[in-house]
Order: sequence, then C-alpha cells, then structure tokens
Amino acid sequence: MPTLEELKNMWDENKSLGSMSKSYDHQTFANIIKTRTQKHVNASIRYFWASLILQILVYALLSHVMVKYGSDLETLSIAVAGIFLFVPFTVILMRKFKLMAVTRPKEEGTGSSLFVYVQRQHSLMQSFYRFKQRYEIILVPLAAAIGVFLTFKLYVPGGVLEYLSSAIAIFVLTVVSCTLAIVAENKKSFERPLRELQKIIDEFERSE
Repeated sequence: MPTLEELKNMWDENKSLGSMSKSYDHQTFANIIKTRTQKHVNASIRYFWASLILQILVYALLSHVMVKYGSDLETLSIAVAGIFLFVPFTVILMRKFKLMAVTRPKEEGTGSSLFVYVQRQHSLMQSFYRFKQRYEIILVPLAAAIGVFLTFKLYVPGGVLEYLSSAIAIFVLTVVSCTLAIVAENKKSFERPLRELQKIIDEFERSE
C-alpha cells in the first residue's frame, strides 16, 4: 500500500489534469487513509468482542454460583467480589471501544481532518491499552484466586485448605498461562496496531 508521501506526489502530479481528476485523487487519498486506519482499529475491535463475550460468561457463572450457593455467606461474598472485580474493566472496555467505533473523519476528508481522525483512534486505543496493562496486574491474580477457591470449595471435599499445595499449583499455572495468553493478545490486538497507526501519523507529519 502506498505511503502518504507517494500519494501526495501522485496527487500533485495529477493536479494539471483538471478539477475532476483532483477531486478523484483527493477521494482516493482519503479512502486509502481510512482503509489503512480501520484495518488496524479492527484488530482491537475483534479483541473487544472476544473480551466482552468472555466477561459475560464470567458474570453468568458467578451469578449462577450466587443463586445456587447463596445460602453460604462465604461463597456468596467471594462470588460478589468476583463480579465487582470485573465491572470497572467492562465499563472502561465498552466506553473506549464505543468511542473508537463511532469516531469518523469529517465528511470533507481534508488532510487535517484525516490526521485528527488517525490521532484520535491512536489515542483511544493507547489509553485503553495502558489501563488494560495496569488493571490486569490486579485482575489476573485475583480472578485466578477466586476461580481456584470457588472450584475447590464447591467441588472438592475439604476445600482449599485440605489440598493447599494442589490449589497453589493450579493458581500459579492459571496465572502463568493467562499471562502468556495476554502477552500474545496484546501484541496482536494493541502493540502492532498502535505501531502501524503511529507510522501513519509520522507519514502525515513528514508530508506537511
């Protein structure tokens, strides 16, 4: 796909062909920028849907535990804590990605409006990614601890205290596997798209 500098040179060369050609080249330029930007934004949007479905499943499972085992105060408290642990993440996730989904360049599609559009998408994605990285430091170990505790309490006679070494091993394995999966997902859904959006921003700045 051509860079902004190459597009700009092609655009300048075609200016002498008349207003219709200029209009066409300008629209082509705008469409290419939108397509490049949306391609990288979509990588994060796919993460949004997968993450939202996973969180809905977590809420459903914890709600089931609350309803079925709610007579036990300890179980009820842990399940409620698990739900409240995920709520801030869900709220920020939906807020940021809603903004990303509705953000569009102005209709006229000038260079400055396209530049602002790309900057805006980069800023929204980067803002959520920073929040995600920080919050998952708390979310992953606490969610793993809640999952292990409830599993042993509900399905293993004697609970965590009776099989403490096994519970700790499962907890560590869960945290490590989740961390590895998150690192891989971050590279695909955030780090790579952010780099590509930054390249577009840099090309805009060099072409001014």
